[in-house]
Amino acid sequence: MKLSEITFCIKTIHRPWSCHRLVESLHQHIESPNIIVVDDGLPETRFSGKYPETAKRCTVINLDQHDVGVGVGRNTVVDAVKSEYLFLLDDDHVVTPNLYLDKLIERFDNFDVDLLGVRQGSGGRPTMLSPLMNSQRIWMHRGEIRRNGHVAWCHMSSNAFLARTETIRSLRWDEELKTYEHWEFFYRAKLAQLQVAVSGDCFIRHAHVTSDAYRPLRGRSKFRSMGLRKHGFHSMRYPGGQIVRA
Repeated sequence: MKLSEITFCIKTIHRPWSCHRLVESLHQHIESPNIIVVDDGLPETRFSGKYPETAKRCTVINLDQHDVGVGVGRNTVVDAVKSEYLFLLDDDHVVTPNLYLDKLIERFDNFDVDLLGVRQGSGGRPTMLSPLMNSQRIWMHRGEIRRNGHVAWCHMSSNAFLARTETIRSLRWDEELKTYEHWEFFYRAKLAQLQVAVSGDCFIRHAHVTSDAYRPLRGRSKFRSMGLRKHGFHSMRYPGGQIVRA
């Protein structure tokens, strides 16, 4: 795999400064990165309007409809990719030298993986998705299936991962889930028997940015309930022991 064969995919809404920071960090640490940004924010909060010079350094798709959600937004950006591989990023990620992209590429080429994720500081550790209570509760917990050095196979990684474009186009995100989509995407990857792994010595910085326009869009638990019910679960147990119900 060559760097030119990878497209960096970003879905953003109402965090133009955060997206600007990510695009600039990609150009700072990666030579001539190919970047696609999908923005479903209101016109006055769009990345391309707030940071036109930075936006010229990537392909920006401004959607006419506001708040299409993470599912539609990510599927749109993935459908626009022309390269064989993609690297998914959240708009509040920041690339640093600790990404070690060359190491990640080498491992993807040499190991049996479909999605190879990286750590997010102290987060993004290898995570398992295990049904409990006669498959009525899904348990999200730390763990791994097997390991080869720093690479651990598991069920779920962070939202910063390298994959073949066709793999993600086949899996896709549920377009009804505007948020709380992360676990559901990886649960379907598990059902599809995709090989998911985390490269534990490669890192992305997760520098969370919020705003008055962005905050209400994240806290919509009805989408978490929708995802749980879709797979027949009445509740979810988080790694810290917290239980939430559909």
